[in-house]
Amino acid sequence: MTELLPEQTAFKSLLSELRHDLRTPIGHIIGYSEMIAEDLDDEMAKMLSGDLEAIQNAGHKMLGQIDQHFNAAKSSADEIDFVDAQFQLRLQLNHISGYAEMLREDAIEDGIDDILGDLDHITTAQATVLQMVENIGPHFVQSTAKKKRSKVEKTADSRPAPASIFGVGGEVLVVDDDPANRELLARRLARSGYSSTCLESGEAALKELDDRRYDLILLDQKMPGLSGLETLEIIQNSARLRTIPVIMLSAADDSELMVQCILHGAEDYVAKPFNPILLTARINACLEKVRLRQNVARQLRVFISSPGDVIPERLLCKTIINRLNEEFSGKAYLIPILWEEEPLLASDTFQAQIHPPRQTDIYIGILWSRIGSPLPDTITREDGSIYDSGTAFEFEDALHGYSENGHPEMLLYRKSGAPVLSLADKGEVIERLDQIDRLQSYVDRFLIGEDGSYVAAFHMFDDGASFETMLEMHLRKLVERVLLDDNVDEDTA
Repeated sequence: MTELLPEQTAFKSLLSELRHDLRTPIGHIIGYSEMIAEDLDDEMAKMLSGDLEAIQNAGHKMLGQIDQHFNAAKSSADEIDFVDAQFQLRLQLNHISGYAEMLREDAIEDGIDDILGDLDHITTAQATVLQMVENIGPHFVQSTAKKKRSKVEKTADSRPAPASIFGVGGEVLVVDDDPANRELLARRLARSGYSSTCLESGEAALKELDDRRYDLILLDQKMPGLSGLETLEIIQNSARLRTIPVIMLSAADDSELMVQCILHGAEDYVAKPFNPILLTARINACLEKVRLRQNVARQLRVFISSPGDVIPERLLCKTIINRLNEEFSGKAYLIPILWEEEPLLASDTFQAQIHPPRQTDIYIGILWSRIGSPLPDTITREDGSIYDSGTAFEFEDALHGYSENGHPEMLLYRKSGAPVLSLADKGEVIERLDQIDRLQSYVDRFLIGEDGSYVAAFHMFDDGASFETMLEMHLRKLVERVLLDDNVDEDTA
């Protein structure tokens, strides 16, 4: 294989950028015209579908002309007929402009205001392409000359790779610096049954992923700042994030780039402008792989018990479980059980409808300044005595299960300090003091022996940050212990 000269490498790089920059707004033209067609009722579709198809056909012809005139096989500007390329592209742009204007007139006349916004997007994209087409010749020559005078910089794309149907629902993170691309993707995802969050850069995506779990990432390759490939590398180097499937998006047709993305850990690669059915099928396939990994993993049910005064800590429990599920993907899958996420019916009691703590694998109890709400008289201990509260019932049920069957593993946490209360509400102050007294009496009865020694272990914490650090460490060790025990059982079987 003949090695390219530096000026040829620079030329091919510039040509690739040109193809990318032209295809992006053309993709907007095709995408918005398709969405207008999908939104029309049958009567309007009969009236406007011909003009919309003409716009789409012109867009696809332009993509073909870009491949014809500016394909990757070209190695110098002498091989490109700029005059013919500009003429052919202008011809299709004139068609798009004309049909879009006729559609606008029909829409205004017939009161179809809903499509005017999308027609504005088409017109804006058409103007963007026209401006680029007008400047192809001089800009291309000037940029080529400039690149010849400088050394070709080594980018992330050239670094050696390390060894390394319709929506089924899911949270998708869309990362693309182009606002129109983000809008198109978000609308396509919504139509296919997915919810999405759209961000404009790799840096913003990494910050978002620090705090929130996503099922899939759609990541544009060409972005200012961190490129898509650089963002992908950071994701793959994170033990917590590397299990999130990533589909790369790019308007460039560089086969080597596609290979680099896959080698760096991307699940798939989709070229822009994307085929909506193909994109949805790729997303669905990726999410199915995730679900298969979850199904084959060791599933652990985690019961989270607490009164209502530690809601922030309950939310932290779910955040930590999501992080650990990413970390242990394919090995273990933690299923949080929280009463606030259950479809509780008015036809039965609260406790009768939640999953029994004794039938779970891990119990997390969090206490602070309340013992919790009382239970109906129909729920009693075996000796007929009344439970102190719903929280007390859950703790004792889990403890009973552990005594009989060795599960659930029990983690108990107590927050230090007193709650801040307004002295203006005397009733609230008295009620909270009563709750504190009842909670302390319960702790003395179940966790502290007559001589003052602790008969059951529990962990104290001061604030949310210390609780988060502590619980994540404890849960991780419990999961590792379960997995180790499973391996030992397999070896001895």
